[in-house]
Amino acid sequence: MQLYVPRGFLHGFSVLSETAEFFYKCDNFYHKEAEIGVAFNDPTLNIDWLIPTQDQAVSEKDLILNPFTSIL
Repeated sequence: MQLYVPRGFLHGFSVLSETAEFFYKCDNFYHKEAEIGVAFNDPTLNIDWLIPTQDQAVSEKDLILNPFTSIL
């Protein structure tokens, strides 16, 4: 399965199986300074990731992201 995410769109993934492989392709070279993100648990978005809080595995990079209102 492939999913197209246009440039500038926020995206996140929740794996509900025991294992998963995820590959992605960018439309340009990686440039860390151009990255933005939103906290996965932002109360404004109120996303139900379908995984109990104690079982969520979130990258260190994603744990320090700002709230959604900071990018408006």
